Amino acid sequence: MKPATLLPTFRDPAGSLRLEGDSAIRTLHPESREAALEFVSSAFSQRLQMRGDMTATVVEEEGARLVHPRIAIPSYPWEWTASQWLAAAELTLRLGMEGLEDGWTLKDATPLNILFVGPRPVLVDVLSFERSKAEAAIWLAYGQYVRTFLLPLLMNKLQGWPLSLSLFRRDGFEPSELLPSLSFWKRMSPQAFWPITLPAWLEKRKGADKPQTNSRKMEPDAAKHVLRGTMKSLHKRTERAMPKSARTEWSEYQSTLTHYTSEESAAKLAWVRELLQATQPKRVLDVGANTGEFSSLAAELGAEVVALERDGAAADRLYRMSRERGLNVLTLNVDLARPTPAAGWENSEQSALLSRLEGQFEMVMLLAVIHHLILMEQIPIEKIVALCARLTKRHLIVEWVPVSDPMYQSLMRGRDELYGALTEDDLLTAAAPYFQVVRRQALGNGRVLFLMETSAEKV
Repeated sequence: MKPATLLPTFRDPAGSLRLEGDSAIRTLHPESREAALEFVSSAFSQRLQMRGDMTATVVEEEGARLVHPRIAIPSYPWEWTASQWLAAAELTLRLGMEGLEDGWTLKDATPLNILFVGPRPVLVDVLSFERSKAEAAIWLAYGQYVRTFLLPLLMNKLQGWPLSLSLFRRDGFEPSELLPSLSFWKRMSPQAFWPITLPAWLEKRKGADKPQTNSRKMEPDAAKHVLRGTMKSLHKRTERAMPKSARTEWSEYQSTLTHYTSEESAAKLAWVRELLQATQPKRVLDVGANTGEFSSLAAELGAEVVALERDGAAADRLYRMSRERGLNVLTLNVDLARPTPAAGWENSEQSALLSRLEGQFEMVMLLAVIHHLILMEQIPIEKIVALCARLTKRHLIVEWVPVSDPMYQSLMRGRDELYGALTEDDLLTAAAPYFQVVRRQALGNGRVLFLMETSAEKV
């Protein structure tokens, strides 16, 4: 059983949260219980839980605490692709609009309230809703949505700012700090003028110290109509903030392979399929998943898959494919050589990537990856294998790329003295303290596939 972990929930005035075993347990403060219990027991809440749009909730100890199923491997916005950001934004707005019809309003609208279960976004902050005021025509979470959802996506499209910058911007961006980075024409463009240029000008004109009012009252039906219009407008603007479909060398990798014949590619796929069918892993980690050929295979065979891909365009294609096909694949746009650090107050609000991954998998796959880690990142083989031993509880599939391989030669870049003499024996020597070789499969292009199993002497 996983040890209990107390999360720093000082930001949440309603209660504290801890992770224990397979549960996330929220202890409610006495003054927050009545409102929280009214929501979680409402027909609206039950409907969201039944659909899977919101995490399931069980009330225990006479309303003193709420118990939710623990999501095994949480992800954070700075690890998402653009399409995952859009999916999380669409869920937020859809639930906000649906809540209006039942008399509820979202008081928080941030990507940090969303986790992904496979390709599906799920609202996990069940205390984000409160009773709406029938005459209120302003959505109080409007500013937070713009700062944390819309502006990061818009700056990614207009300026190429990576979405991973959200790691350092918990509450998003202010229009006034974005304006100087935009050219005159971008400032005046329809996409940027409304959410960036105009608010920045108004702030400068009025003065940042002048209080802003959120009071705007109307007849209930009129107020609801205005709120619906606000959220629909935000949805359209968020969709328009999505980057155009990007193409990179790696996003087109599977369709432009030159170091595999069709026969060799088919043989590799068949071999991996056979191993997955024989070992039947419950959870698989695919490192360097590219556009997801092997992640898809593992998911189709019943595994829960976490796919790591550092190339944003390739990762986005993988996410969209897994969502369209309904495959249980969680896509993370991350680099294993530079894993996401812990973040937040005292580095304890969001955990580091490796701490979330270690010991969570029955199978780890490194297909056409290890030579990249060696040659591009200068990671010694011993370090790579040692990390794999911490990630997998049982099996490891590794593809060894020989020095003679054209891709190896291209990546070596004249550093023959350092890397020109590496052989598969070096891999096996590095693996010996942790794994034993179960299967070996040589391919026609000189590459070699290994199935390894954790040894009894694993350290």
